[in-house]
Amino acid sequence: MDKCLIVLDMDGTLLNKRKEISLLTKNYLLELSKQGHKIILASGRPVRSMISYYDELKLDTPMICYNGAFVTNPYNKEYDSTAFTFPIEDVKQIITDLGTTICKVMCESETNIYLDKEDSYLKNYFWYEGMNMIKGDVRDTLKEPPLTFIARLKGTIDKDFIFNTVNKHHNIRARFWTDAPYFELYRIEASKGGCMLDIASMYDIDKDHIIVYGDADNDIELFEHASISVAMSNSKSRVKESATIITEHDNDHDGIYYSLKEILSKRFS
Repeated sequence: MDKCLIVLDMDGTLLNKRKEISLLTKNYLLELSKQGHKIILASGRPVRSMISYYDELKLDTPMICYNGAFVTNPYNKEYDSTAFTFPIEDVKQIITDLGTTICKVMCESETNIYLDKEDSYLKNYFWYEGMNMIKGDVRDTLKEPPLTFIARLKGTIDKDFIFNTVNKHHNIRARFWTDAPYFELYRIEASKGGCMLDIASMYDIDKDHIIVYGDADNDIELFEHASISVAMSNSKSRVKESATIITEHDNDHDGIYYSLKEILSKRFS
């Protein structure tokens, strides 16, 4: 069987609603790794909230974190990690210009979390444990270029206002979360898709052997660079329209297992 690069988004894709990898899917991915396929986790999460799943799948490949802002191999000290950060002054100006449109802000570096107010929803995804928490107005506390900028929206969402405000800053854009009143900043040159291609090149795997799974807008950039792009059945319509395949089963019913098994047997056996 031809060896493939299999790139998996996590929340809404690999993980079920209990934030677990099902036993059926896990065992199948472990077997694929033994066969020589390269499994890549690609998420908006930081390393610390991905590492337990990485270990569960016994991976030794690079992981794509913060939607491409940081790529690393956690156990390979020789791997050349890459990081894209936001200029401090841009972050502060965006917070000021957005004003009362936002009510909470979180920024993060590799060791510090800058948070103006506690947020239990973000804590579930970013796992604050082991990080240095710096609380207060981010415009006062931020002393280093952050890897992330996430803000909770207040009241009626005026997306055009947010887009126009952010777009004034060079190479910085905003995107909204699918299932919660948050948006995040991202660097134009930092994407899951670009990172994926770098990893594929490292393993000498061509585009025809890249299989991508996702469920959200930030996975579309992965789809654009893969020959086989798979949207979970629980994805929103825009994501499904961008994919070449839609799973029959959702993330709570082993959508990856059933569809990936069929793809590999029909196209790469």
